[in-house]
Amino acid sequence: MKILMINLPFAGHTNPTLPLTRELVRRGHEVTYINTEEFRTRIESCGAKFVPYINYPERPTENDKKQKSFRALYDTIMNINGSFDLLIYEMFFYPGAEIAKRKGIPCVRQFSQPAWNGQTWKDAPLMFRTSARLIDVQVFPKHTAKELGFENRCLKDGIIRPKPDLNIVYVPEQFQLKRETFGDDYVFKIPVADPPSANIMIPYEDMKHPLVYISLGSIISNRGFCKECIRAFGNKELSVILNTGKIPVESLGNIPGNIFAYSFVPQIEVLSHADVFLTHCGMNSVNEALTLGVPMVAMPFVNDQITNADQIVRLGLGKRVRSFPSRGKELFKAVCEVYSDGAYKERANAVKEDISKQNGWDDVIGRIEALF
Repeated sequence: MKILMINLPFAGHTNPTLPLTRELVRRGHEVTYINTEEFRTRIESCGAKFVPYINYPERPTENDKKQKSFRALYDTIMNINGSFDLLIYEMFFYPGAEIAKRKGIPCVRQFSQPAWNGQTWKDAPLMFRTSARLIDVQVFPKHTAKELGFENRCLKDGIIRPKPDLNIVYVPEQFQLKRETFGDDYVFKIPVADPPSANIMIPYEDMKHPLVYISLGSIISNRGFCKECIRAFGNKELSVILNTGKIPVESLGNIPGNIFAYSFVPQIEVLSHADVFLTHCGMNSVNEALTLGVPMVAMPFVNDQITNADQIVRLGLGKRVRSFPSRGKELFKAVCEVYSDGAYKERANAVKEDISKQNGWDDVIGRIEALF
């Protein structure tokens, strides 16, 4: 069967969809995947045919991604040659369901974060709802949605109102808020990604435990936060791997010997060695920590990070600290408490065991094939 997969150019929304892409190809389906050049290599390594956006900058800035990707993806879908039997889209590009309807084919929706419905939206923190409204202004203004004739003209309505026959949610089932309000058309699956190759050798054998991994993800970078962590954790009886992101390591001054700072790290590899993970609570990062049984210190900022942090605390998988401005002493104290209280590790290992019992992709693929 011919499957069209579409997505926006954000790692947190694209990476979780790649294991399904690979599995569909492995089972003989012809998959065409629309995304930006940034993801070409990763998509083609899954065996899918890659199609780049049209009407899109060759070297897009972060603002370009926010302001131009929605329209560019729409234009590419509507101009693509050939016919398809199924459309698979990720929740952030919420017009996916309406586009499938226009093309006269069924669709499957993927959630790279906990699923939304009317009940979860109603109970969501104010910051979460505010963030969703700000996203509308940045990525797909209502006047553009109206111009293109979409029935749903904001992120909230576009996610809550359509209800595809199959929704794949890439979080542990116990992590889903209000799980009882979602029917059997929502399937929960942890996408186990292949570790990305990295030309970096991390000297784990020289590190003293506890080993703390600190990362705010691929988008958030803050020099003040990095320096605060260095002050708080430096010269202590532990080791820290600090992911500085876009902040050059050399700009951070003298770094104590127990702090190992890098502008990029192979996160899955690092987490396999870590005792505690201080994280911004992006769903990819949380999933990887849960898959490896690593307890967390949650420091969320926006969007689903806030509800993810609440779930980490509710499930006893870690503690939460406030975001910027962060106090180093508070961070250090929280990390020490999570490490010293073995109950956090036990609960993280219990979730790890549940995830390891997943029965592969048979159920998901079977339900997708039933839509043809």
